[in-house]
Amino acid sequence: MSPRSFSTIIGSICDALRPLHRDQSGNTIMLVAAAIAPLLAMVGGAIDMGRSYLSESRLQQACDAGVLAARKKLGSTVVLDGLVPANVATDGNKYFNINFRSGAYGTKNRAFTMMLQPDYSISAVATVDVPTTVMKIFAFDKIPVGVTCEAKLNFSNTDVMMVLDTTGSMNQTNPSDTQPKLAILKSVVHNYSVMMEGSIMTIGRRKWARGL
Repeated sequence: MSPRSFSTIIGSICDALRPLHRDQSGNTIMLVAAAIAPLLAMVGGAIDMGRSYLSESRLQQACDAGVLAARKKLGSTVVLDGLVPANVATDGNKYFNINFRSGAYGTKNRAFTMMLQPDYSISAVATVDVPTTVMKIFAFDKIPVGVTCEAKLNFSNTDVMMVLDTTGSMNQTNPSDTQPKLAILKSVVHNYSVMMEGSIMTIGRRKWARGL
């Protein structure tokens, strides 16, 4: 084939394709087709992340309920004698299971682990896998979710205030009493304060002796 004939063929092909180059019809379909994948990723991510956030919130509530129940079962005497009551872990797991049942929200591989700390607080770790729906298309089969929680017993100072009736009627004496009502009331309040002070001092001595 001569160079002139080859040039003629190329020119004919270019002349045939030139109208297609100028034609802009159908561009919208191409743009929509190219945007389908990113749109699916955005919508699928929103749906699956929403389910994972809901599962995380409920898992955190269940974790808190579990350690609170376990710490309540543990009690306060463990600080003095170091004896851990039975069924502490049983109560914690029971409350966790009630608040986040197996398979809730379509989740899998639920796990809840509690640990007794040196200060007698109870910490825990809860994990679960949230299977994806739309994001499976992009090779994301699950979203792992994990939370931590802790329950601790604090001994804080508490002020107790008592309001006493000192009106004139309190100077009267009941038929079965030997003292006026106001005098009896003062005696009861005094005995109560002495009893509470003695209990606090006893606890303090026991703690100090155990510390030795």
